[in-house]
Amino acid sequence: MFSKKKIFKFTKTYWDNIGDAVDLIKNADCIVVGAGSGLTASGGINYEDTELLKKWFPEYYKMGFKSIFEVQSVFWKLSEKNVLSYWGYWARHIQNIRYNTPATKPYITLFELLKDKEYFICTTNVDSQFEKAGFSSEKIFAPQGNYGFFQCSKPCAQDVYDNKKMIDKMIINMGESLEIRKEDIPKCPKCGNFLVPNLRVDDTFVQKPHFLNVSKYEKFVREAKDKRLVLLELGVGYNTPGIIRYPFENITYHYPLTNLIRINMSDAGVPTEIGDKFVSISEDIGKVLNDIMNNSCKKLQ
Repeated sequence: MFSKKKIFKFTKTYWDNIGDAVDLIKNADCIVVGAGSGLTASGGINYEDTELLKKWFPEYYKMGFKSIFEVQSVFWKLSEKNVLSYWGYWARHIQNIRYNTPATKPYITLFELLKDKEYFICTTNVDSQFEKAGFSSEKIFAPQGNYGFFQCSKPCAQDVYDNKKMIDKMIINMGESLEIRKEDIPKCPKCGNFLVPNLRVDDTFVQKPHFLNVSKYEKFVREAKDKRLVLLELGVGYNTPGIIRYPFENITYHYPLTNLIRINMSDAGVPTEIGDKFVSISEDIGKVLNDIMNNSCKKLQ
């Protein structure tokens, strides 16, 4: 881990870094993408954005809430007392982000950039944007869950359940209300307990379905040790740094031919131990990917 080490001060210009990133990606034998919430936020789905709250939840904005994060904090835990309003929020949130939102521009650009490369993806995002953009689900390791599934709140088994029909039913029947009907409360088909979104909230998280690809991911990284590997890190901060950020730094340090491209609006720093095996860009991810794509095309002309 390098979390407490010195961080490089950056001297290259933005366009120098774009050129370096283009060359690294072009010459890479394989690429591992590490994606955090910053990538989705760059596509306009930013939970801190008041305008998004107004669009998706105008009623909560009128109550004084300023962001989706604030609303989520109220409905983070399910109980017997709040179950109707809990699902009044979560049904709409899941419908908006999982089912109504198409692939956003940064994900589409990333797919065009990498579709002909050998790649694997590790992401803490749970919105299925990668699959929507065209990436193969067989090449995605997403250990934090998925908005498209429910799980038993207990849980009584390591099973998840497709939730679209349940979401649609709750939404249609609640109408203009902020609460669902009692008869629409999703229940576990095995034990009858409440269902909840399949997200890593605490130690009740059902993770087994999301770890089906972990051995493939580990094998991909392991076999890239002596190859020209590029770690393309997009919007990963310090919320869960042990999943992507710290492992990427360690891989870059230990793998002789590996380089790290870190794109992040606010946390683009790179440890000094990595030497010059990095490109760090503190700018909007969508803009950076678009500039990399455009400059890649120019070099092919």
